[in-house]
Amino acid sequence: MTVRTVLGDVEEIGLTYAHEHFFMTGDWPVRNEPDYRLDSLEAAVAEVTAARRLGLSAVVEMTPLGFGRSPSLMKALAERTGLHVIAVTGFHKSTYYSDAHWLHHYSPGEIAELLVAEIELGMDEYGLVGPLVRRSPARAGAIKIATSYHAFGRGVERLIGAVAAAALRTGVPVVTHCDKGTMGHELLDALASHGVRADRVVLGHIDHNPDAGYLASLAERGAYLAFDRPGRIKYGPDSEIVALVAELAGRGLEHRLLFGMDLARRSYWPGLGGGPGLAYLLERFVPRLEAEGLGEAAKAALIANPRAAFALRPH
Repeated sequence: MTVRTVLGDVEEIGLTYAHEHFFMTGDWPVRNEPDYRLDSLEAAVAEVTAARRLGLSAVVEMTPLGFGRSPSLMKALAERTGLHVIAVTGFHKSTYYSDAHWLHHYSPGEIAELLVAEIELGMDEYGLVGPLVRRSPARAGAIKIATSYHAFGRGVERLIGAVAAAALRTGVPVVTHCDKGTMGHELLDALASHGVRADRVVLGHIDHNPDAGYLASLAERGAYLAFDRPGRIKYGPDSEIVALVAELAGRGLEHRLLFGMDLARRSYWPGLGGGPGLAYLLERFVPRLEAEGLGEAAKAALIANPRAAFALRPH
């Protein structure tokens, strides 16, 4: 199975975190919330190096257009650490983009062409803010779409059509932001209406809704569930996630699980004075799963499942 990284296509990615952020260097969401500003290559290298010592091999860097995503910094991070970095193109919640932004005005077909170019030719160094494109050799390996809390949000249903068209043309998966763990079925239904199967969709933040029955119903459709809350106790204790893994594994759904940390704030990085840090998942959370007899589920969620979820599969 081939996976597209910022340094090129690879056949094996190894132990993978499915939802991370290393670089958010500007634009108004970052200016409005300074804790989002992640612009230090040295700090990112330190975070990755600590996790690499514990076996981390690959990361899906989920920073989309409009947050100062930096292909050049992602490429430099991969070169310096040996980490496989799978970058995304696409969008966060529509409220993060001004009324003048092109995503509110371009046709779905035009938007799809822009996304396809980021995957097949290379990401724009300046996030497609135009008018010129500075094409990086680093290509995106997934497309992001985000919904709001219990709602799609302004224009998102139109964007889903563009995202689906680009995903089908290029074979990359669709990765999502499900606000507070909502809109999972609605996203799967909308993408399916455009031809994207559930097994080509990764539902992010879905463990923020720790309802085992709900999560099982999504996994049974074939979607991948990205559990990216471990260590961030303000959203709930790790015990909730351990219980969810146990319940889903007990239902034979461990092959639909993915893990990540979603460390999208400076205050989450030890090198910048915060925590829990990138190493927490392997240092603290996975041993807890192993102690509960869930070692095989953890191994699947970190190795076999991401290899399948992020593989290129042309329509």
